[in-house]
Amino acid sequence: MRFASSLTRLTVFAIALSLPAACGRADARRDKAVSSSAPATDAATDGSIYDVPVSLTDASGHHLALADLRGHALVAAMLYTSCTSICPRVTEDMKAVERALPARIAGDVTFAMFSLDPGRDTPSALQSFAALHNLDSRWQLFASSENDVRTMAALFGVKYVREESGEFAHSATIVVIDPSGVVRYRQVGLGDTPNPLVDAITASVTAGR
Repeated sequence: MRFASSLTRLTVFAIALSLPAACGRADARRDKAVSSSAPATDAATDGSIYDVPVSLTDASGHHLALADLRGHALVAAMLYTSCTSICPRVTEDMKAVERALPARIAGDVTFAMFSLDPGRDTPSALQSFAALHNLDSRWQLFASSENDVRTMAALFGVKYVREESGEFAHSATIVVIDPSGVVRYRQVGLGDTPNPLVDAITASVTAGR
């Protein structure tokens, strides 16, 4: 019950707070939206995200549950494949983190991207996005229902809204989740260095061993 209550509060939090610029808007506003970082300190850390029933479809069209990702440290973000500004930037930020991982933990880390736009992000669209950005087998891309998108956004602390144009205003949040599903760290954008995210990932992997 405590986790369900936390999820409800986070849903309200995700919708109510002011949002960054939508994908495709001016670079100055986009840069401002990705400039801050902070550890995960809110109610999302009260329990495992894997206790929440969320259904996913991966880029191969296979159906699975969020809980099926349990067992590896997860570096996650929410985006959509037709985005032309914030989402490619977040992807490149995550690739920079991947390159900076120590070899001793790299095999214990999965990078996951969850679509904000299930209506358009078909398995084929996810595959095309992965190919465009040269994402290897360590990366997994998922779509889900609109209800599950809202749930995931609440779990991850991602703020988003769909605009009349069909574009999404959303935060460029990167999340570190430990192997048991506890959100350990959130950061909005990469900043000047990947080190804070790498440190958080290393701690999450170590905690799961």
